[in-house]
Amino acid sequence: YVTSHIKIIISMEKNIKYNFLINLIFLALFITFCTQITNASIPANKNKNLEEVITAGINVYEANCIKCHKADLKGADNWKTNRDEDGHRLAPPLNGYGHSWHHSPEQIFNTIRYGSIFFEPNYEGKMNANDKLTDEEIWAVIEYMYSVWPEDVQSKYTELYLSD
Repeated sequence: YVTSHIKIIISMEKNIKYNFLINLIFLALFITFCTQITNASIPANKNKNLEEVITAGINVYEANCIKCHKADLKGADNWKTNRDEDGHRLAPPLNGYGHSWHHSPEQIFNTIRYGSIFFEPNYEGKMNANDKLTDEEIWAVIEYMYSVWPEDVQSKYTELYLSD
């Protein structure tokens, strides 16, 4: 009788050690996953100082994009329903409250580089090609956009497009 209790206690001790080890592994994986999301960036900007990239993105945005997409990337008022005086669609927000985060970094890059007609030849907006901008400047603008998106949008975007 005593021997069977001792066997049960020894078995429980082994299970406790095993469960502890399993939980420790899951904790390590969870921390690793969270760290990867927190440190996510646009692939073209990896291994660069993100503060410098974002600052460059702000400067490029202010010099080339702010007229239509407005301060703080908020887009034109009533961008979904209104049109400009020429009948064109208004510029959408780029701050995570529009649809820009539904597109991959490459799609956003190509929209900036080649204009909206690159994806939709019949698009009725004024987003034209930006052949004056360097690739590095475009990626910096995209990093700036990503940096101001709400945390839940960043998480979704990271999961969709930036995770390995």
